[in-house]
Amino acid sequence: MNKYNLTDGPIFKKLITLSVPIMATSFMQMANTLVNMFWLGRLGDEYVAAVGLGAQFLWLAMAFMMMCRIGAEIGVSQNIGQNKPDEAKKYAQNGFLLAIFLGVIFTVIVVFARRYLISFFAMDDQRVIEIAEQYLFVVAFSGPVTFAQFVVTGVYGGYGNTKIPFYINSFALVLSIILNPIFIFGFGLGIYGAGISMVIASIANFGLKVWAMKKYKGRPFEQYTIFAKINFDKVKQILRWGVPVAVESFLFTTMFMIVSRLISSEFGRGAVAAHSVAMNIESLGFMAAGGFASAITAFIGQNFGAKKWARIRSTHRVAMAVMAVYGVFVTITLFTLATPLVSIFLDNPDYIIIGRDYLRIIGMAQIIFCIEGVASGSFRGRGLTYKPSIASISSNVIRVIITYILAATVLGINGAWVGIAITMTIRGIWILAWHFIDMRKMPKTDMEESTLPTP
Repeated sequence: MNKYNLTDGPIFKKLITLSVPIMATSFMQMANTLVNMFWLGRLGDEYVAAVGLGAQFLWLAMAFMMMCRIGAEIGVSQNIGQNKPDEAKKYAQNGFLLAIFLGVIFTVIVVFARRYLISFFAMDDQRVIEIAEQYLFVVAFSGPVTFAQFVVTGVYGGYGNTKIPFYINSFALVLSIILNPIFIFGFGLGIYGAGISMVIASIANFGLKVWAMKKYKGRPFEQYTIFAKINFDKVKQILRWGVPVAVESFLFTTMFMIVSRLISSEFGRGAVAAHSVAMNIESLGFMAAGGFASAITAFIGQNFGAKKWARIRSTHRVAMAVMAVYGVFVTITLFTLATPLVSIFLDNPDYIIIGRDYLRIIGMAQIIFCIEGVASGSFRGRGLTYKPSIASISSNVIRVIITYILAATVLGINGAWVGIAITMTIRGIWILAWHFIDMRKMPKTDMEESTLPTP
């Protein structure tokens, strides 16, 4: 029996085995970002602010990475659940090719249009603008390999083996952590050094994952050709599943950038630096919750393909209980340790207060945010990617409106943080309500026929 089969065995054990490597990778990514932020903070807060602005275009690119990854992951997981490995492999191959293509486009756009991209934030500090452009120029060259390795991670997840991507991601992140101070200070390259270390780590990540897909034990497919013939039917299905997620991610980042423009133009580079630091600390919650949601996508995908309705229901109950407990932990951590955490990266007392207030306010929305991830992952595993996307897109549009209104009141910049927390809560309630309504249509036993719509 395939030990990565998610349709049999104890749910809690299988779910933890699948999700822990993904969540651990998220923590490693957070640690890498925070270490990078720490070293850049030694150069000055203008470097922290510049990377905070430039990194938002990398988050924007995440929309297209997610499109390829989610489409491939759903195709792999559902077909593995139906015992159709050849069909699963076609989704893996075509998702990979699509990712390479989009990664090249991303690199070209950022390299040649970086000045116009950074000008969006209306930053009046020319030094911050210059550093942000330099950073974007270098990291843009990691585009194709970053896009492609992201899909490989999704393919492994859909197959039910998240350990191999975790080992490779961990190696690449540790490599980046080691290289950062060497290139920034040892070679005296400053912001260019930060970008170069990221590119080297991304190339190493890509190379190891390609090798693992073709040679290493525990790989999803016995024989795997990277540059296979394009199957346009599979590409279309990947896009059907992935586009709603891409639109959601793209608009989330776009709305976030609009809020960042408000912070930059109205409150200055100190607020930008504090926001950037606090947001990366907050990733303690959202990166782990996102990692757990990815595990749910694969878990539900295989069981949906196998029509294990009772197991899907049990998985929801177990997963929501786990994430509720984790959400409480994150809330307490952000509220009680906000000041010492922000103080690690910033020295200015005024900036520390801004970051502290952000963490405490956003911390109030973490419980429902973590639970919401289970519902979103379930929708995606069943191929219904448009449902959480509709809720997320709508709440993000509302976020911009509420944030601008509250920031103009006596609350000042804290009004922006309150607006973000309110809309996080609105989105969570919406997705969870839709999820529970949807579950009423699902059969209670494996013998019944589903009345759920076909994705």
